[in-house]
Amino acid sequence: MAQGLVLSAMEIARLEQHPEQELAGRINGTSWSVKVAIPNYGREITRHYGRDVHGTGVPFDFRHFGLKCRFADPVELALYDANGVLDEGVRELVRRFGPVIFSRAMLPSAHRDPGQRNVFSNLNFHYDRGAAQGNVISLFWRDPADPVQRHPRESSTLFLANAVAYLQSLKEGAAPHELKATYTLFEQEDIASLDGRILLELPWNEPEGNGEIAVLDNRTILHASYYREARGWPISVRYLY
Repeated sequence: MAQGLVLSAMEIARLEQHPEQELAGRINGTSWSVKVAIPNYGREITRHYGRDVHGTGVPFDFRHFGLKCRFADPVELALYDANGVLDEGVRELVRRFGPVIFSRAMLPSAHRDPGQRNVFSNLNFHYDRGAAQGNVISLFWRDPADPVQRHPRESSTLFLANAVAYLQSLKEGAAPHELKATYTLFEQEDIASLDGRILLELPWNEPEGNGEIAVLDNRTILHASYYREARGWPISVRYLY
């Protein structure tokens, strides 16, 4: 039976206090591990740009950034209900850490219809839903049974905090401005050297037949496609409350 991944308040506190350490547990008989993708995110951003991220005027509330959750064997995860409402435990992880990535995980069969599929322009950072729209949570996923998505993807998805997009736009010559809905950034930079420091890359490269899922809040995170090798197949997406 599909179920969500539930972390206790004590486990969340451990991740926040010791972000370099990995948590481990079991779900439906399958082992899982969780680790922080970018510890001390604000410090990394400030070091990279030489400017205090909290002084940009763009809200920034992340202590650490991104969670990577990996299962030893493929599992089904029930991450939202029939009304499209995100599981509260996952919502808390998204609030605290930003993008949450599940590897070797798939949606339950009842939620696995193709739905909407997207491929965005290369390195175009944007949000999918404005705060007024209600369903501000994006859930991206790869269906291991799909004849196209079952293969590793040639393009990645990149995630970063709103404040990073703002600082990078200034670095690339933009005048000070309000946060924009879309930015084209990092075209002259080595993405690999930035991953795990100021942005997080999801390469969608688990071996053939593995599912992958990513969840984020569009109010705090921007995302973009990155044509690592080529354009790649379209990602499935759900918009949740």
